[in-house]
Amino acid sequence: MITANKNKQFEKLFYTYLQRYLLKKNLHTIYLEGEISVDSNTPVIFIANHSSWWDGLLLFYLTSKNQDSNFYIMMDEEGLEKYPFFRKLGAYSINRSRPKDILKALQYSEQLMRDQKSVWMFPQGKIEHQAVRPIQFQSGIGYLLQRFDHVIVKPVSLHYYFTEVQKPIVSIRFGEPCHIEGTSQSRSYWTSYVEQILENQVRAHEHDVIHAKLEDAVQAMPLSKSTSDHFDAFKKGVKKWMPF
Repeated sequence: MITANKNKQFEKLFYTYLQRYLLKKNLHTIYLEGEISVDSNTPVIFIANHSSWWDGLLLFYLTSKNQDSNFYIMMDEEGLEKYPFFRKLGAYSINRSRPKDILKALQYSEQLMRDQKSVWMFPQGKIEHQAVRPIQFQSGIGYLLQRFDHVIVKPVSLHYYFTEVQKPIVSIRFGEPCHIEGTSQSRSYWTSYVEQILENQVRAHEHDVIHAKLEDAVQAMPLSKSTSDHFDAFKKGVKKWMPF
């Protein structure tokens, strides 16, 4: 497996790149609900649904914006080999085609958590359309939870959608932390248990987006203008000077 190689200077540089260019270019805005950080000395693992290439970048952006640089994220080995600079942001690899590599990645995750690092996982193990139900997890998350007497699971759901604006909007919801006594149950039990927790949150989140029930959401990114916005502004400017 490929381990992380975090670099604070690179993290700051990449955050600035996301904030000032990449996100504004591609997204209209980001809405955020819930508390990002977990104030506890207990090991913490964040689990999220995985429906887009953007997921990891958005989570990095939010945690950096929250001034939390103490996180690491598991990433597919093929992707990390293609974009090795993600190692400097806290990414480490897993190769699901090799059982020994899977075990190494999970053991590495365990050690990070025992060292008071926050670990992010996409337990589905691959990108799937956000409408796919039921959400199905690989069993690695259950193995990891079972390694701890006490561990906190923080569910995170991401939902992408369009409205009357040209660019997509992203709604991200951080759920309530779930306290788990990992050694008390089996690997398969915990896999199904946290799978259902995230499934319930994803369904409720989707419902609230569809019915515009995001009263508690805050903007985590200023509104960005699209081509249509600039064209509308141009038309308004021209209209002021039209004699008819």
